[in-house]
Amino acid sequence: MIRRATRAILWMLSGMIVMGAAIWFLMPSMMLVVHESPLDYQQTIDALKTNIDNRPGWKVVETYDFQRNIHDAGHGPIDNVGAVALCHPLYASRILAAKDNRKVTAFMPLGVGVYQDKEGNVYVSELNVSLLGMMFGGTIAEVMAEAGNDISEIIAMTTEQ
Repeated sequence: MIRRATRAILWMLSGMIVMGAAIWFLMPSMMLVVHESPLDYQQTIDALKTNIDNRPGWKVVETYDFQRNIHDAGHGPIDNVGAVALCHPLYASRILAAKDNRKVTAFMPLGVGVYQDKEGNVYVSELNVSLLGMMFGGTIAEVMAEAGNDISEIIAMTTEQ
């Protein structure tokens, strides 16, 4: 009887270790989604901003030029790297209305990265906010699923020209 229980515990522990390793290695590719852009770096930034502004409810909060900021700080040079911060005030208000949801302000506003590699290829990266929202559940999950769909459509409009 004790042998049987010991074996069961060992199998459960083995399963937990395998599952933990799978999550550890798969999560980064699930949390960040990268799209190649047919446009050059600045055209991609401009198209992204236009598509955000044209999407009902969404607005560009800020555009970040990491390359310039790094250069201005006396470091670099690096390739073109930046991000566009975007917000949907109605979505934000739905989340922030509940005091317990305000912890997610750590990743508000949402951001979309744009970068260029050494070969000149331009990429747009997005956080899988739908998946992230599922970890919180409730209103956060609902709103972030909607936001994730919108952002994916905005990026598709930008990268599938």
